[in-house]
Amino acid sequence: MKTAKDDNKCSLHCHPNGHLHEFIARFDAHLKTRGYSHHTRKTYLSVAKHFYGSLKTTPYKQEISIESVQWFFHKHLPLCCCPGPVYKHVKSVRAALNQMLSMKGYHRLRPGIDTAYLQIENEIDRFDIYLNEICGHADATRWYHRRNIRSFLIWLFCDRCIQVETITAQSLCNFVTESSSSLRTSSIGSLVYSLRAYLRFLQLNGFVTPSLEATIPRPPNWSGTNFPQALNHNELLRFWSAFDRRTFIGKRDYAVARCLTDLGLRCHEVAAIQLESIDWHNGVLHLPKTKSRRHETLPIPGKMARALIVYLSKARPQTNCRSVFVYHRAPVGQAVQNTTVRGIVRRAFIRAELPWSGTHILRSTTASRLLEGGASIKEVADVLRHRSINTTTSYTRINLAQLAQVALPWPGRLP
Repeated sequence: MKTAKDDNKCSLHCHPNGHLHEFIARFDAHLKTRGYSHHTRKTYLSVAKHFYGSLKTTPYKQEISIESVQWFFHKHLPLCCCPGPVYKHVKSVRAALNQMLSMKGYHRLRPGIDTAYLQIENEIDRFDIYLNEICGHADATRWYHRRNIRSFLIWLFCDRCIQVETITAQSLCNFVTESSSSLRTSSIGSLVYSLRAYLRFLQLNGFVTPSLEATIPRPPNWSGTNFPQALNHNELLRFWSAFDRRTFIGKRDYAVARCLTDLGLRCHEVAAIQLESIDWHNGVLHLPKTKSRRHETLPIPGKMARALIVYLSKARPQTNCRSVFVYHRAPVGQAVQNTTVRGIVRRAFIRAELPWSGTHILRSTTASRLLEGGASIKEVADVLRHRSINTTTSYTRINLAQLAQVALPWPGRLP
C-alpha cells in the first residue's frame, strides 16, 4: 500500500540531465559570486539537488518559486525518506533555500503559518497595515506590536474563531498578570503599549469602546530614579581599541563603531547608509531611513570621516552594492543587516571586557559627551533626532558635574 512517506521520496535522476545540470551550474556560480567556501557550496548544492528531485511528483514540476520552496521545507522535509546522502539539518537547508530564492529574485523563506491560527495571522496583517499607514510606526516597533498581539490573540482565542468584540477588561487584566511573571518591567511596559495600540485599532473600526483601553493595568515606571548608563572616557578608549584595524573587517567594524559613538546612530541607520548618503564636499551625512521616517542631515565628525575614508578606500570589497557597510564573508559584497551591527558591538564589548552587550548605551555615551562638551539639550536632541525634547531630558542626569554647579545649598549646611 502506498503511504505518505512513499509520496515524499524523490528521484534525483528523474529530470532531464540538462535541466538539472544547468540549474546546479547556475546555482554554484551564484554561490561563488557571494564568496561561499567550497564546503558550504557542496552542502548547498546537495540541498538544491534534493529539492529539485523532490518536485517530480508535485504540481510544481521543475518550478522554483516561493510556493515550491515552502512546500519542500514544511511538507516534504519533515517526512523525507529520500535515499541518502541528503542534508536534513534545518539551518543548512533553510540557508540553501534562501540562496536559491535570492538567485531567482524572490524574498527569503518565511516561517510557516499554522493553519489553525490562520485567522489570527489575517487579523495581525490588518493591524500591521494600521500601524504602518495610519500610525507611521517604524519596522522594529511594528515587529514587537505584532508579536505581542499575536501572543494575546492566541492566549484568548487559541484556534477558535476570533470575536474581538468579546474582549473584556477582565481578559486584558488576566493576560497582563499572567505574562508579567516571566517578563521584566520594561517588557511589561512594551506589552501594555502594544495592547493599547491594538485597542485603538479596534476602536477605530468600531469594535470596542474607548473606555476599554483605560482598564489595562500599567506597570510602575522606575526609570526616572536611575542614572542612564554611559561609557566614561577610559571605557570608550577600551571599546575603540577592541577593533583590530590591521584587518579589512577590523577597519569596517571600527568605522561602524565611530558611527554609533560619534553621531549616536541606531543600528538600522548604520546598516542603511548608502554611498550617496555621504556628502564629502559639505561634510554631512544624509539619513533617509530614520526611526521617525524623516530625512535627517548630520555633520560628520573628523574621526568618523577618517574611519570611513580608510574603510572605503582600503578595505571595502569590490561590489555593485551601494551600501557603505557590506559583508566581507559570504555573501560577500551584500549589505550588512541590523543584526550584524549589533553583533559587531557585542563582540567588541567582550574583547574590551566591558559589562554591556547592547548598542543603546552608545547613544547615551554620545549624549554624555555632547553635554560634557557644553552642548545644550536642544542640540543633543537634534543630534539624537528625538521628536520630543522630553525624551532627551533623561540624558541630563548623566552629567553630574554640571548638575552640581546648579544645585542649591542644603539648608543648614556648614560653610
